[in-house]
Amino acid sequence: MDADELLANYAAGGRAFRFANLSGVNLHDIKLSGANLYFANFSDAKLSGANFSFANLSRANLSGVELSGAYLIDANFSDANLSSAYLTNAKLSFANLGNANLRDANLSGAKLNGVKLSYANLNGANLSSANLSGANLSNANLKNANLNNADLISANLRNANLNGADLSNANLDDANLKDSSLISANLSGANLKDASLIQTNLQKAKLHQAKLSRSNLAYAKLNQADLFKADLRDANLARTDLTDAILNKTNLEGTILSLTINSHISNEGIKAPYQWKNFYFRSKTEIKIAQALERARVLFYPNCKARLTIDQNRGSKETNFLIFYQGKWGILEVDSEQRYRASGATKDSEELREATLKKLNQFKAHGIGVFEHYDAAKCWSQPDKVVEEFLNILSQT
Repeated sequence: MDADELLANYAAGGRAFRFANLSGVNLHDIKLSGANLYFANFSDAKLSGANFSFANLSRANLSGVELSGAYLIDANFSDANLSSAYLTNAKLSFANLGNANLRDANLSGAKLNGVKLSYANLNGANLSSANLSGANLSNANLKNANLNNADLISANLRNANLNGADLSNANLDDANLKDSSLISANLSGANLKDASLIQTNLQKAKLHQAKLSRSNLAYAKLNQADLFKADLRDANLARTDLTDAILNKTNLEGTILSLTINSHISNEGIKAPYQWKNFYFRSKTEIKIAQALERARVLFYPNCKARLTIDQNRGSKETNFLIFYQGKWGILEVDSEQRYRASGATKDSEELREATLKKLNQFKAHGIGVFEHYDAAKCWSQPDKVVEEFLNILSQT
């Protein structure tokens, strides 16, 4: 059956065109909505503006087809071959593309809201500026795909392969990315607010200025990820691997930071994003002091919690640096508003001093007489001088 026969049959009310061969035809704006084109061959056909809405194209060969601007709403493309197909600005809302081959297909600007793309192969596909809101992309292969500026609000990407994909400026608000893999993916400027990223692999991912507030990253892998200026306010990072992650200017306000899955971390109890020599630190300023203490070759314990008596009750307190020098113990604290806000103090420096003094008295009651705190700016610019001053005070006690 050639193209003219098929169109005449369709005009007469026929809808069954299984195994039809229309390879290479030029049929712009063709109307075959509702037709049964199971296993049909449309490879390299020119079908821009065509209407295949509600049609059955399951297992059809559409490799290299041109369907730009086509109407494909609620069509069935399950198990179809759409590799290298040209579908820019096509309307595919609620279509079934489950297990379809869309490798290297161009779907830029396409309307794919509510579509089924589970187990689909979209390796290297162009989905830039596409509308994929509410789409089911679970277990899909999106390796090296271009999803720049795509709308993925509430999309299901569970267990999807997005390694090397470009998701810059994409909107993934409330998306489900649980168990997905985004190794070396580009998520710069992406909106991931309220997204589920539980057990997601984001190793070496680029997340510059990404919006991750209220997202769930429990058990996720963020080692070597770049989170420069990312917004992680109120996010869940419980048991997240942040080994060698870049957290410069990252907003971690209200973030849950329980101990990560990282066998190299060796100090107790701290919940903080920075690391040096396999220890956690709350700030890079603290790392400066740790490095100065290392150069001074003294014994010190960074950011460990202690059990002690507090107002006749037992409690836990964390110290910046517990230092042993010339047979004496002392504590060196870096003044940090962030540290004391968590304990109820405000930004006011007087309240910070009061909080420090209270803490000093608690440790003095246990025989640690030297408790010195230093301004964070001085610790940053003159860490060796701070350490020298502290060791001099401790030695003279």
